[in-house]
Amino acid sequence: MTFSTNAPARTLRGIGYDAGVIYDGDFDSRPVWEADAVRADLRAIRRRLGCDAVLVMATDIDRLLETARIACEEGLAVWIQPRLFDARRGEIAEHLAEVATRAEELRRDHGTVSLNVGCELSLSARGFTPGRTFSARGTLLPLFSLLLPVVNLRLRRYLRQLVEVTRQRFNGPVSYGAGSWERPDWRIFDVVGLDAYRDASNAPWFARSLRRAVQKHHRADRPVHIVEFGTCAYAGAADSSSQASDVLREVDGGLEVPETLVRDEQGQADYLDELFDIFEQAEVDGTFVWGFSEPRLTRSDEPRQDLDLASYGIVAPLPDGTWQPKAAFGTVARRHGAAP
Repeated sequence: MTFSTNAPARTLRGIGYDAGVIYDGDFDSRPVWEADAVRADLRAIRRRLGCDAVLVMATDIDRLLETARIACEEGLAVWIQPRLFDARRGEIAEHLAEVATRAEELRRDHGTVSLNVGCELSLSARGFTPGRTFSARGTLLPLFSLLLPVVNLRLRRYLRQLVEVTRQRFNGPVSYGAGSWERPDWRIFDVVGLDAYRDASNAPWFARSLRRAVQKHHRADRPVHIVEFGTCAYAGAADSSSQASDVLREVDGGLEVPETLVRDEQGQADYLDELFDIFEQAEVDGTFVWGFSEPRLTRSDEPRQDLDLASYGIVAPLPDGTWQPKAAFGTVARRHGAAP
């Protein structure tokens, strides 16, 4: 039994919010979490960007649910997405079970709470594709295209398990964040969730392919959300969009970007503007820009230390813990009809 989605709803105007994800090794996307700072971010998302929804992602369950609670208090509809990278499937299911239980408590209190069971699990989880880490699997994926039918068969079976775990504990809408190579059985979900990155390799058919996919799901009475789209703010980043952050590298235990990168905030803004047009024409039911900020990747006047260049955020985090809007911030606010 799925959650009823028969009632028409206007398009959600959303953004992804990173509350702290542990990626490869010990890379923590948000080393410091402070409730007041998180509330200020979410208030800006609601009031300055004109968003009415947020997709909150985190590894730590307490942090994930507390951020979601603050978002609800700030008047935002919330999608909760746990991210447990490089874990085994059983660990992810156990983690999700606790998230679902606590998300249901939050939903009973606030109502506008939904659950996204994972992001690109065929890469982020162990055991679907070759490679010891998330980044290694991402690099190897293009080399294993012949394995994708088997990968997707395993993924569909696993997603059925995760949805069963979720629905035993959570009574709100359920979705998933699918990569372009993934083929979930969307019949078991309430909302189709697509990561939609246009890059140089798919640009000629991106809009047409998306429109056909949305039409197909709408014929089956399934709403479609774009749960990730975006790029970084350096020249040429749009050509590799989903992999634009790969310019980030570890050197002597620290992080650097190539000093040859040229900041291009308008390029990031234009990319989002163009994709908003495509999504509007395709009549999707909700969009979630990726993302608001990536706090670990701070801005600097030193070229190699300007880590914000490798960030998808529409604000640039500063070393003192504050942030400043990029050009894309204004684009999102304009597209969402935020008050000037």
